[in-house]
Amino acid sequence: MAGRRKIGDIVANIVMIIAILSVLVPFYFLIITAFKSFSEILSVPPTFFPKKFTLEGYMLIREHGGDVIRSFINSLVLSCGVTLTTLFFSSLAGYAFAIYRFKLKEALFITVISKYLLPEIILVIPWYGIMAKLGLADNLFGVAVVNLIGAWTIYYTRSYISQIPQDYIDAARIDGASEPYVLFKIIWPMMKPALGVIVIMNFLWSWNWFTWPLVLLESKRNFTLPITIAFVRYIYGGGAESVPHWGAISFATLIYILPVVILYLIVQRWFVEAFIRTGIRA
Repeated sequence: MAGRRKIGDIVANIVMIIAILSVLVPFYFLIITAFKSFSEILSVPPTFFPKKFTLEGYMLIREHGGDVIRSFINSLVLSCGVTLTTLFFSSLAGYAFAIYRFKLKEALFITVISKYLLPEIILVIPWYGIMAKLGLADNLFGVAVVNLIGAWTIYYTRSYISQIPQDYIDAARIDGASEPYVLFKIIWPMMKPALGVIVIMNFLWSWNWFTWPLVLLESKRNFTLPITIAFVRYIYGGGAESVPHWGAISFATLIYILPVVILYLIVQRWFVEAFIRTGIRA
């Protein structure tokens, strides 16, 4: 029995090591490719460490796609702004839908979440017409304003707050607490795992935005990072038959994934805890 258990542990460790390597090895090659020259990237046999570190990829991105650092800042400002405003306003709406009773509550809630029945591509043309009339074309605020209140976040916060015992809220109200105090001082600390999920999901959605920013933004100085990467991939070389500059793509991709990795490392405990609690309740 002990021998079988030991063999099972060995197999489990081997599988875990393979899984870890399957993540780390591509990430390592992404890093070294970002700092290789184009000729070294295409060399056979491949090199496992750059012979000479170069910023050739970055310079190519700057030439064909625009300033990658500025695009990174644009994406970061856009994603953080949308995430924070969505977290705030959608929490208010989710709290109201979970706690209060009012006429047409369910009908209004269904109307809000029905936004997700429509694909984004259908909404792009009306959005653009509205932003153009408001003078927000080629403006990052015009990109963000259409999603400052997220239907999914409202749905998720309502579901999570509904699981919190009503006794906590009633006790706070008896003690004279205001509604903002109840939400931000009592409810929010109890839903930290859910807040972690909300932050990660909304940041990822905003960070990966492509179609809507591509339609609204015109000048390179306002481009977000996904647009800059796309310009390098499809413009450099003069056609689909040409060999992409993998150094430029790797450099842009490395910058692109770093904020997501850092954010996940910060809130991973809340993220995992939220899914564990959801599984326990289910």
